[in-house]
Amino acid sequence: MKAKLALIFSAALLAGCVQAPLSPRISANGAIKWANGINEEMHISTSGSTLTFAAPQSLFSQAGITIFSRIDSARNGNCEHYYSEQAVKTRMQICDNGEVTLIVEGQVVNVGALARYDY
Repeated sequence: MKAKLALIFSAALLAGCVQAPLSPRISANGAIKWANGINEEMHISTSGSTLTFAAPQSLFSQAGITIFSRIDSARNGNCEHYYSEQAVKTRMQICDNGEVTLIVEGQVVNVGALARYDY
């Protein structure tokens, strides 16, 4: 019985020492409100050439940073096109009116509206 108690106490003590990895942090200056109700903050570079998103760790995915880079040769009309540096087949289209379209492998997977913070 004492051995079981010692084992349970040791396991509890070790579990208390384990630290979850920190989620990456960004200095958000904008956000996208997606049609599914999720608000996703991001950092828009001064030139507007990159969009940086911080993804917190969840049960199903690792924490990390996702960077979308502008495709300068792909601008058409009032919209700019970006690609994910981690998943090249993931694209984002952002129009001057704030409309955002997320495209994965040629299929629209989400739409939303861009908000840029004023400080």
